[in-house]
Amino acid sequence: MLSIVEEGTIDCVAGRGAYMPWITPLDDGAFIASQHVGTSLGANDCHIEILRSDDGRTWHNEGPLRTTADDASFSYRIPQISSLPDGQLLMTATRFECSDTQLFDADTEALQRPELLLYRSSDLGKTWSAPQTIPVDLPAHKYTANGAGRLLQLTPERWMYPFETWKPAHYDGPPDQKAAALFSSDQGRSWGERTTVADDASGRLCYWDQMCAPLDENRIYTLLWTHCYGTSVDEKNHYVLSQDQGRTWSEPQPTNLRGQVCTPIPLADGRVAAIYNYRHAPQGVRVALSSNLVHYADEITVFDARAEASLATAQSENFLAEHLLIAFGKPGGVQLADGDLLVWYWCTKQNITHTRWARLRLAS
Repeated sequence: MLSIVEEGTIDCVAGRGAYMPWITPLDDGAFIASQHVGTSLGANDCHIEILRSDDGRTWHNEGPLRTTADDASFSYRIPQISSLPDGQLLMTATRFECSDTQLFDADTEALQRPELLLYRSSDLGKTWSAPQTIPVDLPAHKYTANGAGRLLQLTPERWMYPFETWKPAHYDGPPDQKAAALFSSDQGRSWGERTTVADDASGRLCYWDQMCAPLDENRIYTLLWTHCYGTSVDEKNHYVLSQDQGRTWSEPQPTNLRGQVCTPIPLADGRVAAIYNYRHAPQGVRVALSSNLVHYADEITVFDARAEASLATAQSENFLAEHLLIAFGKPGGVQLADGDLLVWYWCTKQNITHTRWARLRLAS
C-alpha cells in the first residue's frame, strides 16, 4: 500500500503558467529541477527554468535558463535533467518554431516545427552548454519529431533519446504517428541508430507520450498513452518491453490503467509504480503498483483536480485543441534512497497553474 507523507509546491507564481516539472536527485543529497513557463501550455513564449532544493521540499527558482545560444524565435518545452556517474548533468528539451499561430493548428492538425535538444553541465547545473540539436532522419515534409520520455543511459556509451512523430504544416492527410527512439554509441556525440518503439500501421491508434524506465541492464519498460485517432476516446494504457537495450520491442499490450500520460517508476523490490493522469470523473493524478508490469493495484490519488481539471472550453471539437486547455498533467517520479517515492506534476489551484511534489511511502 501507498500513503502520502508530505506534499508541497515546487514553483507557484500568479500571472503565468508553470508546466511539466522534472526533479533529479544529486549525489550530495540535494535536488535540481526543471520546468517550462509560459502564458499557456501551448504558447509561443515558453522558456526553461532551473530550480534547486537542499531537501526536495523547499525550492528556489534560479530563473530562466541562459546559454550562449538563446533564440527568441523558439518556444522551449519539456526540459528533463539526468545525471551521469561522473557528476555531469544532461538536460533534454524540445523547442518549437514560433509563428503567429499557437503550437497546434486545430484546423489542419499540424504542429509547429520542433527540434530535439541536449544540454550539458559540468558544474551541477549552474551553467549549461549551448543546446546540441539532435537530428532525426525522417522526411521533413511528412513528419515532425518532438521529445517524449526521458533520456536513458543504458551503458556508459549507449544512450537512448525517445521521441514521437506527428505532421507539420502543409502536409495533406492524417499524421503518421509513432513512438520511436534515437540511440548514441558515443555518449551523445552522434545519433545514428533509430528504432520504432510502438506504431499502429492502420493509423487507428496513437501511441503518445511514451515514458520509459530501465528494469535492468537489458530490459526497458515503456508505458504509452493510447488514443483512438480522430475521437475523444482513450484505450487503456499500453506497454512495450525491450529485452535488448532498445534494439527491438514487443508489440503494445494493454494494462488495466485508464490513463493518459503514465510514468513507470521501478522499485527496489522489483515492483513498478505508475503515476498517471486520470481524466475521468473524478479527474486527477494517481499512483498504482504492479508486480507483473500488466496489472496495477493499491491505487492512491495524489492530486484531485475537482473543478479545475480544464482551463476553458475549446472553440474546436478537435481533441488535441481541447487537450491544450487541460489544467494538470505530465507526472513523474523516482524512488529515493530512503525508500520513499518522490513524485511531481503540474496542476491548477485557485486559477494559478503551477508545479508540485509529493512524497509517498510504501507499507513494509
